[in-house]
Amino acid sequence: MSAVRAARGFTGRTKIIKFAGCYHGHSDGMLVKAGSGVMTQGIPGSAGVPAGCTQDTLTAVYNDLESVRELLEIHSVAAVIVEPVGANMGVVLPEEGFLQGLRKLCDKYGAVLIFDEVITGFRLASDGAQGYYGIQPDLTTFGKIIGGGMPVGAYGGKREIMSLIAPSGAVYQAGTLSGNPVAMAAGLAQLTVLKDTPDFYQNLNQKSDAFFNQLDSILQNAPSQFEAIFLSAAHTEEDLQTTLDAVQTYVKGVSA
Repeated sequence: MSAVRAARGFTGRTKIIKFAGCYHGHSDGMLVKAGSGVMTQGIPGSAGVPAGCTQDTLTAVYNDLESVRELLEIHSVAAVIVEPVGANMGVVLPEEGFLQGLRKLCDKYGAVLIFDEVITGFRLASDGAQGYYGIQPDLTTFGKIIGGGMPVGAYGGKREIMSLIAPSGAVYQAGTLSGNPVAMAAGLAQLTVLKDTPDFYQNLNQKSDAFFNQLDSILQNAPSQFEAIFLSAAHTEEDLQTTLDAVQTYVKGVSA
């Protein structure tokens, strides 16, 4: 919500583009029903959301640059917001050139590119999906990962946009938990561990790949798009094997 507000304040435009299946919080303007058409206008996806709150939200198709281009050509768009890796419609990887294409389209049409890294931030790499894929967005949003799991969020980006945030500029910003010292201390401790632990992400990825491959072989006849593999460094090989054994026992019982 705050990042979109900043983008609108910066560009002087109102319309934004999101992608069907991507989730960006439960503010009224983001709760738009996913549409199958390229030109889908904002239709509220929740009771209690007035149609007027979503009339400036346009929906494009993830991994389809042409759907974005068509919207940008017709509408004056303030921002394109995207989960760099789709994580609320299953785990959908960006196709080669998709994120790069979004960067180029936003530059061409003067729209702000927002990466929603609430899920991907510090999970793919220490510099998030933007570092992993080598794409620099204009704004980035983070969730409680920056607080070590504590209730806090953050957004940031280019100086020319962030300088418009109050009290420096006219874009209003407030929050009951802003700068909470406990959350900040927890986040600093966690991010320090991630930074200072050698091969942290390499080891985590190897562990995740091995676990996923074994779990996939068990569940290949009963898959679900919503079952994502979110491991942590605290999971031991014994923990993972216990889980695999439990899943194997369950599947055998269900198929018996």
